[in-house]
Amino acid sequence: MISIGSLNQISGLEALRFRAGLQGSKNAIRWPYIAENTEIENWTKGGELIFVTGLNWKWTVQELITLIEKAKKQCTSGLVILTHSPYLDTIPIEVLDFANEQHFPIFEQPYSLPMVNVTEILSNAIIMDGLNNKSNRWFLRNLADNPSMSEIDLIKATEIGLNPDQQLSVAFIKFNRITDEEVIKGDYLISQFMLNEGVQLPITELHQGWLAIMPTSAEYCDDSMKRWNQLHQKLLAYGFHCTIGVSDAKELKVIYKAVSQARQSAKFHRDNDRNEVIHYNSLGIAQLFTHIDNNEIDSFCRQYLGDIFNKQDNQSLVLKTTLACYFDNLCSMRQTALAMNIHRNTLSNRLEKIETLTGINLSNAQQRLSLQIALIADRYIS
Repeated sequence: MISIGSLNQISGLEALRFRAGLQGSKNAIRWPYIAENTEIENWTKGGELIFVTGLNWKWTVQELITLIEKAKKQCTSGLVILTHSPYLDTIPIEVLDFANEQHFPIFEQPYSLPMVNVTEILSNAIIMDGLNNKSNRWFLRNLADNPSMSEIDLIKATEIGLNPDQQLSVAFIKFNRITDEEVIKGDYLISQFMLNEGVQLPITELHQGWLAIMPTSAEYCDDSMKRWNQLHQKLLAYGFHCTIGVSDAKELKVIYKAVSQARQSAKFHRDNDRNEVIHYNSLGIAQLFTHIDNNEIDSFCRQYLGDIFNKQDNQSLVLKTTLACYFDNLCSMRQTALAMNIHRNTLSNRLEKIETLTGINLSNAQQRLSLQIALIADRYIS
């Protein structure tokens, strides 16, 4: 994608000057947008480079600051302000200072440089870059879905920045709830995060989620998880709730397996919100579920969880949460009650209810183990 930092390196746009917000130089530009006032919320989707001409609106210092606040909240890439015009001579210092504080890029464009030229040049550059990016995304998607890899694939992978011999950290981002309009913003946020991390590899939509790949090494696996957690926090900050499944590929040839593992990890969740980052290696016994038909898992869960299987009503959720906490605390009544901040009698009543609904005797070690496995499996398929 074209970044803010490379904007005035495009032929025909050399006259644009970077005036503030240098820390945002890696921001990617998705499309130009001309703002006629501060009401941009319904007209931007993320990644727009906003142009302020002043032709239809006499901008005050406070209005420009408000525009920056809204532009940053909308996850746009930056601002271009036309100067030396009948409407605005220079960019107020207060505006530049605020942009620097917010790390929000501002360019200055001389009024003598026609807007029609700027938008045409920029749009053409974005379209050409988009065609190349679309091709790379398609290749990455094909690579992720194909268990075999040809020599031509390896050559193409090298061309887009994938070292065939380097270890890779693979993430599958699965949004819980997302509208068609939010898809563009979500895609932009993930792409922008990768660029800020210095990763030039494309991301791609895959099986109703997003696939992102980050070069890593055996000694830096923990660092990769830290970065995926940072992506998760960034998405949360913009209102996107998601689960990120992570796995590792020791080399490019086994990326198909790593992608499959990351997707399986994203299906698993430890809480009702399904909002976390999960590495495949942390799944434990749940790794086995990836090799078992979902119908078989479903049947097993119904057998042992009974009437609370795959239900999302309040009582079922409370009982399953209680049961999970009970197992996490090694079936200690005292520790479970403390962890849940409930009275021991309340816990006892819930466990009796669970025994009634499931037909399981929690004093029986074998039945208890089966119930615990069923509870883990329920999180995997629900």
